[in-house]
Amino acid sequence: MSNHSEFGRDYAQEQLRRSRHPLRRIIKHFYINNILQDVEGPSIDFGCGAGQLLARLPAGSLGLEVNPFLVEALQKNGLNVQLYNPEQDQFSLADLAVGSYRTFVMAHVLEHLPDAARHWRTLLTSCRRLGIHRAILILPGAKGFRSDPTHRTFVDHSYLEREGLLRHQGYAVTRTQYFPLNLAAIGNHFTFHELKVVYESA
Repeated sequence: MSNHSEFGRDYAQEQLRRSRHPLRRIIKHFYINNILQDVEGPSIDFGCGAGQLLARLPAGSLGLEVNPFLVEALQKNGLNVQLYNPEQDQFSLADLAVGSYRTFVMAHVLEHLPDAARHWRTLLTSCRRLGIHRAILILPGAKGFRSDPTHRTFVDHSYLEREGLLRHQGYAVTRTQYFPLNLAAIGNHFTFHELKVVYESA
């Protein structure tokens, strides 16, 4: 979300093109199913991209996205998405209503931020204020992280532990899972291996 190329029309068109590719749609379906297993109630999809996850979230869910061209396209498709300005909002989620959402999902976004720990602390604090019960992080493995030059911070379980982020603001990590195979080392060799970290409020 911090790389300005992600604000452009070309980036949006490429994301939408990839999301419509038949084979990618089939594969993506299984990855989204893995996320949805831990989603409960109306949710916030933070950095919703081309909207594949957002389209399958429970009624009342909201997507936040920095790219205005993606926002426009998703709104035309009937999805509930808002343009998000991280510089202005500073990850406080200030414009969102308290008590409206149960789950917060941040899929393949945190690794794009240069000060990931600080921003994740702020977001968990914001989730607490909003009354969100569960927060879900989806993160790339080591090879996936290296595959994208816009990635800034490699976030894994060890990083969260070092930064004191296994617990914060009444949230605690209750489950971690690697996908598609639940073994961390696969992420060293397979680009599309990812880690799911589930937080729940006390």
